Amino acid sequence: MQTSGFYILKDSFFELMADPYLKNNKDGNRPFYYCVKGEKEGKNIYWMIPLSSRIEKYQRIIAQKIANRRPCDGLHIAKLPNGKESVFLIQDIFPVSDSYIERAYTLGGNPLVMPYEDEINEIERKARKVLALIKRGIALTPTAPNVLLIYDKL
Repeated sequence: MQTSGFYILKDSFFELMADPYLKNNKDGNRPFYYCVKGEKEGKNIYWMIPLSSRIEKYQRIIAQKIANRRPCDGLHIAKLPNGKESVFLIQDIFPVSDSYIERAYTLGGNPLVMPYEDEINEIERKARKVLALIKRGIALTPTAPNVLLIYDKL
């Protein structure tokens, strides 16, 4: 696993966890961003953040939160190394063990990795904040996956 790399997960992970709010695998074509590494009883646990290409939808949500003077740590829009913008759905972060990682997401045969240090730092800051809320039993959205149950299953 490469820090700040993008990965595709095995379908078996989604079948085993069967959480209706997990962002599905889209037939193996949804990349995930590796954000924070954790340990659990000798297992390698990685925190994965789903991505979305629906920029306008999430720009409206972010603008509304800012207008209401609410924090917006659950979403982050960034330009990827391939030049496209994407929304990091930090509010939907979930754990996965390395045994459920199918492969690195690649472009032209090269693994896609976030090269922008400021973006990496901001995404990881927001992820730590969201994970702290989750560990206290606070979900950012009513459709957030049951992260603690998934973590226990791993």
